[in-house]
Amino acid sequence: MALRRYRWLGWVLVLSGLLVMAGWAAITGVQVLSRARSLQGHLQYLQDLADGGTAGLFQLDAGQASDHLTGMDQDLAFIEARVGPLLPAGRLLGWVPEYGGDLVAADELLEMAGSLASAGERTFQALSPALDLMTAPDDETGSLLSAGEKILPVLTAARPDLEVARRQLAEVRAARSQIDPEALSPRVGDMLERLDRYLPVFETAVDAALVAPNLLGAGAPRSYLVVAQNNQELRGTGGFVSGVGELRVEDGKLLSLAFGDSYAVDNFEVPHEVAPLEFRQMLLGDLLLFRDANWNPDFPTSAQKMIQIYSQDQGVETHGVIALDLTALHLLVAAAGSLQVDGIEEPVTAQNVLAIIGQQWAAGTGDSGSDWWLRRKDFMGDIASALLERLSTPEDLDPVELGWAVKKALDEKHVLAYLQDPDAAALLRNQGWDGALPQPSSEQGFLMVVDSNVGFNKVDPNVARSIDYQIDLADPGVPRARLSLRYQNFSSRPVEACVQEARYGDTYADMLERCYWDYVRVYVPAGSELLDGPDLSLPPGSLLARNEGAGLPQTIEPALSEGGWSVWTAFFDLAPMEERQLVWEYRLPPTVVERSADGTYRYGLRVQKQAGTVDVPLTVEIRLPPGAELVAGPSVVETDLRLDREFLVVFRIEEAGP
Repeated sequence: MALRRYRWLGWVLVLSGLLVMAGWAAITGVQVLSRARSLQGHLQYLQDLADGGTAGLFQLDAGQASDHLTGMDQDLAFIEARVGPLLPAGRLLGWVPEYGGDLVAADELLEMAGSLASAGERTFQALSPALDLMTAPDDETGSLLSAGEKILPVLTAARPDLEVARRQLAEVRAARSQIDPEALSPRVGDMLERLDRYLPVFETAVDAALVAPNLLGAGAPRSYLVVAQNNQELRGTGGFVSGVGELRVEDGKLLSLAFGDSYAVDNFEVPHEVAPLEFRQMLLGDLLLFRDANWNPDFPTSAQKMIQIYSQDQGVETHGVIALDLTALHLLVAAAGSLQVDGIEEPVTAQNVLAIIGQQWAAGTGDSGSDWWLRRKDFMGDIASALLERLSTPEDLDPVELGWAVKKALDEKHVLAYLQDPDAAALLRNQGWDGALPQPSSEQGFLMVVDSNVGFNKVDPNVARSIDYQIDLADPGVPRARLSLRYQNFSSRPVEACVQEARYGDTYADMLERCYWDYVRVYVPAGSELLDGPDLSLPPGSLLARNEGAGLPQTIEPALSEGGWSVWTAFFDLAPMEERQLVWEYRLPPTVVERSADGTYRYGLRVQKQAGTVDVPLTVEIRLPPGAELVAGPSVVETDLRLDREFLVVFRIEEAGP
């Protein structure tokens, strides 16, 4: 009898416990559902704000945005506290139809959301005073330039919060790396895809806010070289270095920008290093001077060389280099609006800026002699000064449009930046804004074509070029490549023969209507083996062919090793109204094709754009083994090199039967 009572009591206790748990679950479920609906409202607001782009930042209600961020953080904290202990059990529920992947990843999803919300709230609260300054009427901040002095203390004070936010974003990325997006339900997968799109932007904004005080001269002045690269005379990092300015800032204030001719940097009373052999062969120049310091297409390498030469020739130490070409100048003038430039009667606009540059270059060539030579690059400094003046009087200036113009110029490599500050350098590298070649590798496909105009002219606008790249993976263990480059010179003035010489004409337009002299370098994966290439005989009109007593090798090296890369080369001339095709065939290292554990093969290819070019047409064709199944990626792509391009092909080979 006693045993029955104990059993009955036990069942009562169990039932009571189940009822309590059910009640707790019901109450908690209602609370969590309420918080989830609240969270959805906050997320929708932020999504609408993000979809509005940068323009939304200048129209938002700071108080409303703060409330949404705080509410989202509180909602997520509540949900995590109530259901967080139960989430690890979700890993056992992967079998649930449609939502099994969500349940498996629930722990990471909630951790990611919580860290992201906290980082967002912390960053917004820390930087909202700066946002107030940016969105204030012009008469409250004075100008965009003077606003920098006011924003700098805000950025300095925000540093502790920003460092915490950066650690929280690292936690977000770590949690994200544990999630398989293919296993998620469509709705959650869509949210994750949006995170993948916006997280890098958030990380960049935090990193930029952290490095900005040092770059703006907080506590000590900073000096930077502003280099004008004329991409109508293409060189390794974007164009011939025609001018250079020395920009000085301190405590957020622009102290000065003195701009001059690149030739004026030269000081032959100090020793200079000998130029690379191929440079001497192309141009018969013995010394590496400032105007030719960008021969190496890796911009950080060339920028360091510019800093070194400027220091030895001018005795001025600088902390970085910002290079911009004529395309960037066009974009900036278009965003800033018409400019009043000293010495130029008509307003300078995006429509006429390049024409005015040509007119100013040619002004006085027939009468001013050496005086013209000394002043021929002054207009670059004049236009730069006018741009700065425009920023100082920003009536009708759209900061959003200006910001997008700068971003476009950076993304498309018409502006390159190298900064000695390690954190700033890492930020630029992560965004692809430093014009660097990646680390040499034999484990991934890579291609970069670098043209250098060595004809002492500005003919590049009349030259059309295209790239046709074929990869033969018929035998994945012995991959091969065929690269075909096509050049067409649309200059219309006929010549009897192409002669490479330093000759100026009466007009800038005259320098566009000439033969094209090109030294080509093709960067391919380390360990590649050249099988066949173009004719490397010297063009008879070249400087080297006409100066056999120069003491230099009369043959061009077909293959180099530069910075760890394998490099194929060619040197040719191209008369007006003619075209030429260059073809290389080579064997790639077998490691560029990876065989995965699931039996598939993977081939990844990065084609890097040369800075200064616009949109070179690119065709990539990948030949798979006979009977292979294409699992992912395209086998043929027709695109252009407005930006760097990356491709990934995954295929499977049918195993032969017994």
